[in-house]
Amino acid sequence: MDRKEAEKILNASEHLEVQYQNVPVWIENVQETTADVTIMGTNRRINVPLEELEDMERPLSEENIYGLQ
Repeated sequence: MDRKEAEKILNASEHLEVQYQNVPVWIENVQETTADVTIMGTNRRINVPLEELEDMERPLSEENIYGLQ
């Protein structure tokens, strides 16, 4: 993912699913080449390279977070 796409997701009116290493995350902040993300279902916040984030191109839902879909 690039910075422009990450900022678009961050500012979107709906919650979109993003994954980091196959784990759903919430984008909190976007820098030049990294993003602060929170791992869904936890309070763990980490800084990750933007290029390692993946837009799953679907709305965030409980089924998606827990691998039921």
